[in-house]
Amino acid sequence: MAKATAKQTYWSEHLVQAEAFSGSLAEYAQAQNIPVQTLYRWRHYFKDLPAADPNTQPLFTQVLTAPVSAVCITLQMSNIQLQFTRLPDPQWLAQLMAASCAP
Repeated sequence: MAKATAKQTYWSEHLVQAEAFSGSLAEYAQAQNIPVQTLYRWRHYFKDLPAADPNTQPLFTQVLTAPVSAVCITLQMSNIQLQFTRLPDPQWLAQLMAASCAP
């Protein structure tokens, strides 16, 4: 099967959400302000597509994100640990590293 177009992906996602919706397809369409006939048409379109090769990867996957930490970067030098909420100035960082490596 060829790669899905943006439009196919858009309507496929709507159909997945409509399937998970607690009401009917018509109620989902009304809640999303979409003509119900459009959803029926796309459902019929996807139903008529040839079956996907079982060895292919699914088009959609759930993405989980980790909570964002306030610390952007941590520098560990011997027994000193510096934590920054944003990247330090590159020139300052170069001077710090040069000074820490000096005998």
